[in-house]
Order: sequence, then structure tokens, then C-alpha cells
Amino acid sequence: MINTKNKLYGVILISVLLILIGTIVNAKYIIENRFDIANIDIDRTKPIIEIINIENSNIGYENYANKTHKIDITVKIKDKNLEKLFWDKEHVKIKINDKYVEIKNIEFIKLQDLKQEKIYKIKLSNINENGKLGIEIINGTAIDTSKLENDKLEFDTNIVIDNIAPSGIFQENKIEDGKVQAIINLSENIRKLDGWEFSEDKLKIEKEFTNNVSYELPIVDYAGNKSIVNIDIVQATYINIIYASHNSVVGWTFGYGNYDIAGAEAIKEDPIHKTEALAFNISGNVDDDFVQASSYIYTYWGEGSKGKCMDTSMVYNYGYNPENGIYKSMKSDDLVTINGKKYFQFGGSGINSYENGDINGNNIIPIDISIQYLYGICGINFRLKDYSQFSVVYQIFVDKVGWINACSDGQECMYDKVSPMSAFRIALIPKSEKQYVIDTWNKDIGSYDFNR
Repeated sequence: MINTKNKLYGVILISVLLILIGTIVNAKYIIENRFDIANIDIDRTKPIIEIINIENSNIGYENYANKTHKIDITVKIKDKNLEKLFWDKEHVKIKINDKYVEIKNIEFIKLQDLKQEKIYKIKLSNINENGKLGIEIINGTAIDTSKLENDKLEFDTNIVIDNIAPSGIFQENKIEDGKVQAIINLSENIRKLDGWEFSEDKLKIEKEFTNNVSYELPIVDYAGNKSIVNIDIVQATYINIIYASHNSVVGWTFGYGNYDIAGAEAIKEDPIHKTEALAFNISGNVDDDFVQASSYIYTYWGEGSKGKCMDTSMVYNYGYNPENGIYKSMKSDDLVTINGKKYFQFGGSGINSYENGDINGNNIIPIDISIQYLYGICGINFRLKDYSQFSVVYQIFVDKVGWINACSDGQECMYDKVSPMSAFRIALIPKSEKQYVIDTWNKDIGSYDFNR
């Protein structure tokens, strides 16, 4: 009986152990299977491309550019499993007004290369087209390990490419008191011009002038394209300036401030002819001493000598006139009369005349010297009583040298003290236009051009 019970207990024990062993083994496999599933990495995010910065070398006018400017576009590519990146002209397209264009000067530069982020710069230059600049990065430019591709990116840079120079149509309208209004109608907006008033739409600019003057006004559009508008003021009478040059071959010739060259007739005949005398008349709504001048005169009779104009009887001396840093003006007490008008004068006719002597009749000029035309006015210097609104610009022509640098506002205009001028020009101008006149005249430096 006891043996039978023992056997029964043994069978029961073995059965329980077998059940427990099976349960433990099954639990082990379930845990292992769940662990393996947790390690699977599924990537469903496409590569992302975005524009993060745009730089334009057209400083101050960054929304405009022409072929001289450089445009840098910085792009970020984000993807933690990026496998391929096609960063070239086949995948990065440039558009002008929504049309694809071929840009020869395009560079792709890597700036940053991290595992989950890359930064590139697209450098553009020498863009010859005209219109709105856009960029398109096609799908498939960036591909990750899951074979996912970026979406196409179309981006407006807000930059207008403009390679067309602006143009302006000039007109002159008379207004009150002998003044004139210069008006320029523009083809497009231009950059600011000091001294000129812009209309509300910026397609018209205006400026008031008191006296005649001609010069080239440069205008620049927002993209940096340049052109010239010829300013030609010929009807102003508020302030008048007349300048006269005497040459022993031609006599007195006159200029009135708008490209006129006193002495041009003589030097067209032969540049060897020298300016023997200069005279100036300033009239209108300015003080008599508003324009002041001095000169340097080179004569055959030498230092310390004086001469006398054979035409007006003006007395002048070798060297600076007047002496001791004094200036002449319409207020001077030695004005002369030429063609019925009063002038202040420097030098005098007869400086190169055969058998002409100094004021005392000494040192007669021999014939072989007279025909060389060696003597005359070498230098001239102008200043104004008041520079708040006006400037004065002047320039001389010297034989075998051509036009020299234009001078202004108290500068001495002279090549040297033994090389007299053969022609001369002067302009009284609004202060804002001073540099434009200087730049216009200086185009002739070293030349024999008398067409301006």
C-alpha cells in the first residue's frame, strides 16, 4: 500500500516539474523575440532642403543686381541617413522670370558636413539676363538610405537682375527772375543725386539753375548700371559770367559758361598762339566782389618789369597780378571796357608783339622772339566770396601739353611759370554739381579736344 502511494507521489512530482520546465523555456523565447522586434529602425522622413541666407554684393540695393555683382545663396540639407547628394547644375537650376537660364559663373562650395546636416553655398556672378532671379532644386537632389528623395524646392530670391542702363531726357524751363528749372524724365528709378529733387514716383528729377553751364551728369540705377545725361543750361540770366581771351592773331574771343572755350579760334589755327590777356564780366544778382581772381604772367621783359595792354591800356606786371595775394573783381578800381561792357583784366595785348617794349619802352621784343609766341598768362586762380551755394571751376590749355587738370575754389591752375596758356574755360555752378563739371572737363586732360 505504501509502495503504491510512493509511486503515485513520484508520478505527480515528475508531472509538475515537467510543466514548470516547459513554462520557463517558453517564457525565455517570448522575451527574446520581443527584444529583436524593438531594434528595427524604420525611416519615413524625406531629406529636407531649405534656403537659409542670401547675400548680394550690391550693398545698399540688395534687391537689385547686374552682371558685375556676386550673389551667394546658402542652403541647408537635413537628413540623418543621407546617402547621396547631387549638388550640381543638373539638379540646382537658375531661373530668370520663371525661365531656366544657363549661368556660366556658378560654383558649389561645401561649408559644413555633419552626419545629420550639410550646408552648401551657391555662388553666382556675371548674370547677363534681365528679370527676377529664382532658384529651383529638383527632387532627387538628396537621397537617404531608405531611398527617400527631397521634394522639389522653388525659391524667389527677391533679387531683380538688371543689365539695362537708365536713360534720361533733359529739358530746360524758364522760371522767375531769370532762373531756369532743369528737368530730367527718367526711364527707371535711379540712386539719390545730391541737390536734385525727386518726384513721388522717382521718375523725374528737377534742379534750379541761376546761370548758364553745361556738363555731363552721371545717373546710376538701383542695380548699378550707369549712363550720362547732358545738362545744357543756356537760358539762365539770374547770374551772368562772360570771359574773354585776347590773342594777337585773332583778338578777343568770348565764352559764356556752357562749354565755351575762350581762345579756341586761335589755337585751332595754331596752338603755338598764347593767351596774352584775360578779362571777366560778372553781373546779375550777386555782389560785385562775389567772383574774385588773380593770375601769373610771364613776359619777355623779366622780373620786376611792367607792361601795358596795347588794346585797353591796362598795366600789368611780370609774375603775380595783383601782387601781395590780392584778388581782382568787378569791384576793382581798374576795370576796362571791351565792346561796351566793364571787365576786370589780366595781362594785355602786345606781350609777343615785335618792337613792343615794357611800360617804359625798354627791352624791345626782337622779331625772331615775337614769332615764337613764348609769353602770356601762365596761371589763373578764382575764389568766391561765399561758397554756401556755388563753386567755380576753371581749366587751361597749354601748347604741347593739352588740357591740364581742372581746378576749383581757390586752387591755382598752372602748368608752370614759363608755359603760358593758349585757351581757357570757366563755369560758375551750383555747389552740388562741382565734381560733375570737374569730371567732365578732366576727360580732356592731355588732349587737344575743343568740341566740348
